[in-house]
Amino acid sequence: RMKKIIKILSLLLYRSIAIRLPYSFWPVFGRFSSEIRRWLLSGMGCRVGTGCDIEPHIDVGFAPRLTIGDGCQINERVTLRTARLGNHVMLAPGVVLLDRQHHFARFDIPMALQGHSEREETIIQDDVWVGQNAIVMPGIMIAVGAIIAAGAVVTRDVAAYDIVAGVPARRIRNRQESRADA
Repeated sequence: RMKKIIKILSLLLYRSIAIRLPYSFWPVFGRFSSEIRRWLLSGMGCRVGTGCDIEPHIDVGFAPRLTIGDGCQINERVTLRTARLGNHVMLAPGVVLLDRQHHFARFDIPMALQGHSEREETIIQDDVWVGQNAIVMPGIMIAVGAIIAAGAVVTRDVAAYDIVAGVPARRIRNRQESRADA
């Protein structure tokens, strides 16, 4: 019972106050603001690693199932629900990690009334950079060292060190290949 009360209080404080606190790079109070957000997310049942920069206006919904590794940078206006982030993941402003979709197969009732899929966990491994306003569909796995270009819509898994871009996202090249050419 006490755990549930702590989750509810953490959620209320996060959604009403903490998401509006200053950016982590602000002098003096900024670092403290990021730590408050991290602490409240932990109170909501999320696992948040050390040394993370959690910026303002991160939307985690009302019952997030999040694991965030060490040293992650989560910028403003990011939407997270059901996700597991490795260490040193960078999510640029406006990134959306979806965890479910609406059903739309039937034509006899409106799509809005057809319900939605079960929540699927998105997995982002270590040292991944997701560019501004990218969207990652539910249940996707992005492997270590990958880069997702700004504005990309990721509809399938991304291999280690791949750079993907576009709508839907397609492989541009692999970072290891780029290094060999340099």
